[in-house]
Parts: sequence; structure tokens; C-alpha cells
Amino acid sequence: MNISLFLARRFLWGNQGRLLGAVSKLALTGIAIGVAALVVAMGLMSGYRNELAEKLAGTNAEVLVVPPIETEEPGFREKLAELPGVLFVARTAFAPGLVLSRAAPSGIDVMVKGIEIPSGLSTTRLLARVPDLPKKLAPKNPENRAIPALFGIGLARRLGAREGDTLVLETATLSMTQGVAPPRRSLLSVEAIVETGFSEVDDGWAVVPLSAFEEVAPPDARQGLWELKLEKPSESEKTVEAARKAVGPLTTVLDWKALNRDLFEALAMQQTLLFVGLALIVAVAAGTVISALVVLLAAKTREAGVLAALGAPPRQLARTIRYAGLLLGGAGLAIGIVFGLLVCWLMTVTRAVRFPPEIAKVYYLTWLPFKPEPLHILGIAVVGGLLVWAASLMPARRAKRMKITEALRYE
Repeated sequence: MNISLFLARRFLWGNQGRLLGAVSKLALTGIAIGVAALVVAMGLMSGYRNELAEKLAGTNAEVLVVPPIETEEPGFREKLAELPGVLFVARTAFAPGLVLSRAAPSGIDVMVKGIEIPSGLSTTRLLARVPDLPKKLAPKNPENRAIPALFGIGLARRLGAREGDTLVLETATLSMTQGVAPPRRSLLSVEAIVETGFSEVDDGWAVVPLSAFEEVAPPDARQGLWELKLEKPSESEKTVEAARKAVGPLTTVLDWKALNRDLFEALAMQQTLLFVGLALIVAVAAGTVISALVVLLAAKTREAGVLAALGAPPRQLARTIRYAGLLLGGAGLAIGIVFGLLVCWLMTVTRAVRFPPEIAKVYYLTWLPFKPEPLHILGIAVVGGLLVWAASLMPARRAKRMKITEALRYE
């Protein structure tokens, strides 16, 4: 039996008295609140970073390959499909445009993406959630000149468009760049509307079959792009290295990490600074443990003197006070972590943090999940435990220097 731990429990949860009870509750509450705030903050940053990575990987494949020329080299697709970790390969294309409707006669800027049907749906899985999308984007009968298209839900709302509506797409032409002719006009048939939670897609994308992309593409649009879907997105560097060796130095190969490196580095730095800042709050709260232990030592001075007179060495008394501090701070840490995890779960389930469209454009997401990572929870527990242990050292040293005669005479 650990005598010091037993005495620490008796000192803390025995007959405390009003002052000791109030100070102990204050220390416990302060640590719990500080730790809960740290858990919620880490959950917010981790949830945002992970959700953003998920949306980026769900709408744009993990690896983008840009050949030096647009003409397709024989066997190029097969080379890409044989790369390590590649699940799916699809051609794609992007072009800016302007969509007009009755609700928006002046037009709204869009990014027109051309995807292969059906292979392109395997590399953009968020779009593949739409039921029967290959059938909806399939070429229509020759009498119907409208190009089938999928719109993001935010874009559709601004255009006042519903499924089955026909809109007008304006794109640049070579004559237009020379100031000779107006832009090319094409009809788009709204075959599906998707909500991905990724504002860049929901508010600004119009997806058309790649076979019809040439009909709307401006002269400078790149159509010879390739997207690769990987089995393990976190290991995209291996695929990029193998792709550069396979397709030659003139082909540009970029993964999702390179395309968004600055953004994720900034988020990682922000999360680190946030952890340090809130850890200081936990440190201040852990300082209340010193007050609680000083009051505990004053309230139990005579008991400590009796124990010393019965043969308890000063080291054991110091250990008892140190254990009392760890028990008090550990209880606060446990309560704070559990409460913080509960808050994160409630905020995620209820989608409490939602953004209006103008703010979603800044953060790229329409709502923020709270997803604390196990490693961060472990780090919070370790840092909090070290702070509580450090706060217990000074009262423990004071108990170690206590004189038996003075302790027995203490009133």
C-alpha cells in the first residue's frame, strides 16, 4: 500500500474545512476550464485542417499531371495507371466562364470543369455522390443543343436555377481577345445540383462532360490535364517521384500537398501558437494548485506533525503533498478533457459553426467540424500533468522543511 498516496487522498477528501474546500474547488474548476478550452481549440483547428484536406482531395485528385503538350501520347494513360499507389486515372480540364440566368442577367463568374465520364467520377468522389450522375451527364439527343452540367448548390441559388433549367454560358474566344467579336455563348442544362460543403465547389463550379468541353472552352484553356486518385493520399510523395521518372522532366507533376503547402503550413503554425497560448492559461490555472496545497498544508499541519513524531520521514510528507497536488490537478485535467470532448462532439453533431456564403469563400468551408486528434489529447494531458507537478514542488519542499515541535504546537 502506498502510504503517501493514501494520506494524500485523506487530506484532500477528508474533513477539509470551508477555506480548503473553496480553494480546492477553485483550483479544480480553473484547471478543468483551461484544459477544456485547449481541447476545443485543438479540435477546431484539427477539424478545419482535416476537413479542408478531405474536401480538396474529394473534388480534385491527390496528384495532378500536366504534360508539356496537350496531345495525348500513346500509352500515357497506362503509364500513369501503373504508378505505385494509383487507384484511378482520368483526364480533366478547367476554364473560366460567365453564367447568365433570369435571376442573374448580368452573369456570375464560374469555373467550368470538364471531367471524363465515368472515370472522372472516381477521381472526384464528392461529385460522385449525386445519384445517376453518369447518366445525367451523358450526351443528349442531337436535337437538344444544351450541354448537360452539374452545379454547386451555392452557385445554383445565386443563379436561381433548379434541375431542368437551361442557362447561358459565356466564354472567351480568340476574336473576343482581339476586340472583334462578342464572347461565345453556349446553353447549359442543369442536370444535377450538389452540396459538398466545400465553398469553392458549391459557390463557383459548373461541371460538364469532357467530351463537350471543347464546345465551351476559351482558346487558352488547358485540356490535357490528368488527375490521379491514390490509395493513400498521405503517401503522395512516392507517386509524384515515380511519375516524374516515368513521364520525363518536361511533364509537371504536383500533389495536393504541394498545391496547398502554404495554406497547410500556415494552419500548422497557427495551431501551434494557439496551443502555446492556451497552455499558458492552463499554467495560470495550475498555479492555483499551489494555493490549494499551501492551504492544505496549513490545515493539516498538526496531522503532519503527528505523523512526523510517529516516524514518518520528511521525504514522505513532501511526497504526500506532491501526490495531493497531482490528484487535485489530475482530476481537473480529466474533467476538462472529458468536458472538452463533449463540447466538440456537440458542436460537430449540431454543426453549430456555420458560415454565410461571403465568409465561406474565405475559409473554403460552409461549416466547421471539431475533431480533436488523439495525439493532441495526449499532449494536453502530458503538458497539463507537468504543469501540475511543477506547481506541487514548492508546497512539497515546504512540507519537507517542517519542524516537528512547531507542527505539534500549531493551532
